[in-house]
Amino acid sequence: MPGYSRRQLLGAGATGTASVLAGGYAWNRYATRHHLRLRPLEAVNETADSLTLEFAVEGNGIEAQRTVRLAPADEEGATHLPGRWMKNTAEWTVSAEYEGETLEIRASQITERLEGAGWGPDCARVALVVTATGDLEARVGPC
Repeated sequence: MPGYSRRQLLGAGATGTASVLAGGYAWNRYATRHHLRLRPLEAVNETADSLTLEFAVEGNGIEAQRTVRLAPADEEGATHLPGRWMKNTAEWTVSAEYEGETLEIRASQITERLEGAGWGPDCARVALVVTATGDLEARVGPC
């Protein structure tokens, strides 16, 4: 019965180690496919009146609820909404409320709207928009 040489054992060990590392890396990228960094999260007012928008961001055991006052469309552009979602990647859920209308968008829905996303953490630009007709919508794009 022939034995194995040191080279064969070393080669088999190196191949096994490389396979385990590559599998671990691929699994980590797959497991974090809905993790996002929201950079930036913005609020936009397209109406002629100033308004108050309530929004909440949840993820990683963090929940941040805020109220923001938005100037009329002709006075100011987008209002940046800073928070932990700019630095940390997580499966963030963004919800907003304006005059009884509620909008909720999850990380999986955001990644579906991003082109080429879904393999590991991504960066998304999300704008909570109160349209000229008073509707509430989310606009998603790449960073």
